[in-house]
Amino acid sequence: MKPNSLILEKSPYLLQHAYNPVDWRPWGGEAFAEARSTDRPIFLSIGYATCHWCHVMERESFENLDVAAFLNEHFIPIKVDREERPDVDAIYMQSVVAQTGQGGWPLSVFLTPELKPFHGGTYYPPTARWGRPGFIDVLKSLSHAWGHRRADIQGNADWLSGHLSQTGSAPGAIPAEITTTVATAFIKDYDKEWGGFGGAPKFPRPSILALLAHEQARRPTDECMDAIAGTLSGMARGGLRDQVGGGFARYSTDERWLVPHFEKMLYDNAQLIEAYLDGFAMSQAKPWLWIAEEVASWCAREMTHPMGGFFSAQDADSEGEEGRFYVMTLDEMTDALGAADGSLAARIFGVSKDGNFEGSNVLHLPHALADIADDVGKTPEALHAWLIDVRRRLYVWRHPRVHPMTDDKILLSWNGLMIAALARLGAISANPRWTDMAERAAAFVESNLVRSDGRLLRRWREGEARFEAGLDDYSAYACGLISLFSATGVSRYLQRAIEVADACDELFKDEDGSFFSASISDDLIVRMKESSDGAMPSGNAVLALVHARLGAITGDETRRGRGGRIVSAFGGRIARAPHAFPLLAAASGELSEMPRTFHVIATACDAPCRDAISWAHRQFMPGRVVVPVLDGERANLGRLGLSGPFPVSRPGAPVGQLCEEGACKVANFS
Repeated sequence: MKPNSLILEKSPYLLQHAYNPVDWRPWGGEAFAEARSTDRPIFLSIGYATCHWCHVMERESFENLDVAAFLNEHFIPIKVDREERPDVDAIYMQSVVAQTGQGGWPLSVFLTPELKPFHGGTYYPPTARWGRPGFIDVLKSLSHAWGHRRADIQGNADWLSGHLSQTGSAPGAIPAEITTTVATAFIKDYDKEWGGFGGAPKFPRPSILALLAHEQARRPTDECMDAIAGTLSGMARGGLRDQVGGGFARYSTDERWLVPHFEKMLYDNAQLIEAYLDGFAMSQAKPWLWIAEEVASWCAREMTHPMGGFFSAQDADSEGEEGRFYVMTLDEMTDALGAADGSLAARIFGVSKDGNFEGSNVLHLPHALADIADDVGKTPEALHAWLIDVRRRLYVWRHPRVHPMTDDKILLSWNGLMIAALARLGAISANPRWTDMAERAAAFVESNLVRSDGRLLRRWREGEARFEAGLDDYSAYACGLISLFSATGVSRYLQRAIEVADACDELFKDEDGSFFSASISDDLIVRMKESSDGAMPSGNAVLALVHARLGAITGDETRRGRGGRIVSAFGGRIARAPHAFPLLAAASGELSEMPRTFHVIATACDAPCRDAISWAHRQFMPGRVVVPVLDGERANLGRLGLSGPFPVSRPGAPVGQLCEEGACKVANFS
């Protein structure tokens, strides 16, 4: 079959649709002009490469010759990869939520040639079922309305466009003790039996865990710690975690974390590394650190480009089946490990003859290892060592299977989150492997995602960098650079973080101190402001935290003021729905207290220095920022506002200095 226009694109998602009989166009002026010249409405389909229901709708409808013929005749079909154009996705997702009360992908939206939405939904089956209208019926109904009830369509388009223009900031006073208020609301929603928040489907919600960690650091309670530890434990023991290969799936279809939706996203795993590091810093429980390292190992092995950047996602499907790559039967486990080890592994991983997922088994840990160690005649330490070997053997056995597709495009915002996570992991573990990975990724960004005029680009794939970066890209990358500086003491990371954060003022800032998600563009009908946290943290919240931490590092109070204005710009929205803004609440808490800075003064970043940096990062102090001060970096740090005075260190003997409440004192690494 002859390809459509998507064959010229780089997005794996768009290329998946390049041989559909639907005459897809990419989002852009050529398609818009055709809609205007032919007076046809636009059918906009938004998804991403690892989206299971996107695959289903493609098989059922977009590969159907009758559906394609009707679409091609009566509409201008446009495909968008939401990960390449989150600004486009945010606008039309909001319009669908306004119409239906819910959203998701595939996102199916009908637009006027002026790009105003007038009707929308998500997945449509080819014919009516499950209480959903059939896609062909929807197409015929809307085509008829376009020809005979244009005024009604235009009225709905105008109403929706007006609604979109009203979504944004809402300045107001920040409620007192906002972190406690929001944390208390989430603790009430905590699932005491299985961990997590709410029922099925259950998402990791790392932004909530980050807020609870902020609250626990400031006002520790058993209830808050239980919610953090219970959620980390539930996810780690469930099928949400790939018990063989590492990494976490996007969400669980049940409340037990047992059966996941098997796709793995880089952004989830980056944030979960941070969540498990928070758990480790709060408790010093080694298993949390091991899980963070396990996720990092998965990223190193399966999600890293040879030049250093990180890939986006892995699909849920392989060989036409969701989860096929990951599940095992009891006979397969025996085949992989032999009878004796296979029998014990089946008990540990909850594998049975009947299975727990479509006749097979999602591996999980139904029992804590400490609870069954005596039963199997091993100490907990010996059982843990045995389990490491079993996981390795299962990985080798599983590897020849057909792997799920990896979406190998490299996105700046998601890379920024992973850079931050790996830098912190390297600092806490004193293992330069993880810090080196973060540094290589930052070098990749600087070499491949920076335009000649200094602006950042969002996406790179196969040598092509494209799409203007948005607020989430800038803020996440600045956050990653701060973490790299805090792990290494290399001043250029701090300088670059300042440059990236300051660039947001020119590109995205509004007069009330908040920030738009995208710069001005002629293909957007409205500039959105993302402030609530979903699977990704909001760009406004991350930038507020960036300014809080830059202010703490450099002593520049004006930066903390800039962070405070971001939070205040959404004060009205936070007061009305505080549970939607966990990271803005966390930023408010961090900005409301005096900064706490721990300087590690050393002659060079040698092993004793790394150990000292590790000690400082392992301390869970509220609002604490670790600032390495190396002899070779002092001049540059002074130019960035970090002038000391600092104690004198000797080779191999770093010195600690804790600065809080306006005073500094020498601190011991113990």
